[in-house]
Amino acid sequence: MSAVFITESAARRALKTACEGLAGSTNTTNVEVSGLLLGKEMGTDLLITSAVTGDQISTEFGSELDENFMAAIAHSMVTGKMTDRIVGMFHSHPRMGIFMSQQDIRTLVNFQRLYPRFVMMVIDPLTRVRYQFFGYDMGTGFVRLLPVQVIRL
Repeated sequence: MSAVFITESAARRALKTACEGLAGSTNTTNVEVSGLLLGKEMGTDLLITSAVTGDQISTEFGSELDENFMAAIAHSMVTGKMTDRIVGMFHSHPRMGIFMSQQDIRTLVNFQRLYPRFVMMVIDPLTRVRYQFFGYDMGTGFVRLLPVQVIRL
């Protein structure tokens, strides 16, 4: 994959979700939140057009999206109500910085087995660079930082 492009509205939605999770946490507990990134391929690039989230179990150690939410998104794709596909996921690391934990890497690898271009967006709204995108190179076994560009549509 050459680059990741994300619409300004999708980036704002993911950041808003992370900030709402941050507002629900305390100074001693950092609650993570997550969601899905929807979009499509543009040649060798990936275009993310929306960020969606639903019910989830969120703790200081991670978040898990409700399976009914995931099923509803899949149903919308299968029935043609939604033309974009799931191309990635986002989640927050509030007050911890932007990095890929071992669990994040396992999740990314599992999704990339289903869709090789799957990306992970990690957000910490309290850092100078608020988010970054990551991919996993199955050939080398390394996580790589992906170049990203925000676009207005």
